[in-house]
Amino acid sequence: QAWITNQTLLSVAPYTQYIWYAIFLLQGLFIAASFIPSLWSSELLGYHALTDIPTGLEAFQKSIPVVHYPALCASTALSVYSFFQWNIMSLAFAGSFASTYFSFNIIRYQLKHVTISPNYGNSFRKIKRWMQRRRVADEKNTLNESLNGRGDVTNNGVLQYIFLKLPFELYAGYNLGWSVSLLNIIVHKSITSVLFDAVLAYVSLSALLGVGCYMMWKEKKGLCYGVGVGLAWYLFGVFFELVHPSSTVVYTTYSDVDIAAIKYMSVTFAGILVSIVALWAIKHVIKGEKRKRLDEEHDEEEEDDDDVGKFVLHGIASVESGGRRIIDEAGDGVDHVSMVIDDALDEAEEGVERVFDAMGV
Repeated sequence: QAWITNQTLLSVAPYTQYIWYAIFLLQGLFIAASFIPSLWSSELLGYHALTDIPTGLEAFQKSIPVVHYPALCASTALSVYSFFQWNIMSLAFAGSFASTYFSFNIIRYQLKHVTISPNYGNSFRKIKRWMQRRRVADEKNTLNESLNGRGDVTNNGVLQYIFLKLPFELYAGYNLGWSVSLLNIIVHKSITSVLFDAVLAYVSLSALLGVGCYMMWKEKKGLCYGVGVGLAWYLFGVFFELVHPSSTVVYTTYSDVDIAAIKYMSVTFAGILVSIVALWAIKHVIKGEKRKRLDEEHDEEEEDDDDVGKFVLHGIASVESGGRRIIDEAGDGVDHVSMVIDDALDEAEEGVERVFDAMGV
């Protein structure tokens, strides 16, 4: 009943609220990340940062996820209960605004502490293959790493994104739209002006599009897909609520022109955000395949270099072996010549003695 009694141009369809199930599930994944050995030490989670700075106010000011998370949960509970149970829109907006603040601060912290660069996994695989080619890997250490969860999972950026970043990005995107909707409800109740409500709705939709485009297009380091998806889901909810309204309040309050304008603005802006998400995803996949191909070519070059090195070493060994044989044979020849000369000198000495004997000397 809360949506029906607080209808504005930016109210969403009731089924749009099902996204909260996905958000809470992702929040559960974030909590579970604290117990996964391959993720709990990540800077995206924040436990590692607590060892470098004092806890308390300084840790809170640095937007560390594990420090901000309790405040995020509390403000979310305040917003939900104030809207659905207490019907206090100002308190619901305060909680929603605080949740948006905490979630975007966490996202900002994570963007500054991305632990996995696009080439990190490839570099790890190069080192691993290099060690395997030279048979340096220790099977015991490999087994221990697998048992402790520090294998290839650590280098899987997708896993870290789903567990550590997507919970806040999706929440921030949808909650931003939720905050704007609550603001429109408060203004609608405070200022009884249909024109002002319509202008505020236009400005709100434009602001949501600007924030979504900025987060996905500008923040290339983090690629905030979740923010765009959350905002797009909210905008689609606005569109379908105007197409199939759950109440006639909007159509009896606002003009058909304003309703049509908000309807097509919301679906157009949602399409723009989804298109940006799709373009970034496709570009990311293409770049990943390109890096993979370059990595394979580099590995082939390294294997060729290894083959050349082995050939050179074999040639050096062959030359060394041949040289030793030549030296040995030359030594044998010298010994043989020395023996021949000694025999010749002995025979010459005996011949001279016979000549002297014949002469009677």
